[in-house]
Amino acid sequence: MAPSDDFTVNPALLAHQVDRLGQLLSSATAAAAARVGLTRAEADILRALLRAQDQRLRPTSLAATCGLSSGGTSNIIQRLARSGFVNREANTRDGRSNWVHLTPEGAELTRLVAETVTECHARLLARLPCGTAAHLLQALNTTLAHIDEAGEPTTAGRGN
Repeated sequence: MAPSDDFTVNPALLAHQVDRLGQLLSSATAAAAARVGLTRAEADILRALLRAQDQRLRPTSLAATCGLSSGGTSNIIQRLARSGFVNREANTRDGRSNWVHLTPEGAELTRLVAETVTECHARLLARLPCGTAAHLLQALNTTLAHIDEAGEPTTAGRGN
């Protein structure tokens, strides 16, 4: 494998550093969710629903989007429904499945968590030298454009 830069990068070190950055940002996300009494997985499901068309998804889509097992997703949906943050509704086109729909209370809570997460991430990134976060985002977008088959670059200003 020929290096694409003038220097050789240790792939294991690069992977470790990217993973560590992900862990720091993920910890901030989990802490923001915990402040309002949610687990990270619950917050992820609510966020996926908020972003979805009509703020609803099938449980299998939620599981795939959030990287959760079907059983774990089902348990989380039940907890969120008991709390009034989601509703289950029948799928009129397919009686074998249902939709999980975000309630107005769930949407409000999700927006609050998203704002808190953004603030936590901003505080972390504010520790960087001037311009570093913008360069990091550009480098990650370039990297992912070349190696990520899903190809979904992050745009500047897009929140969590």
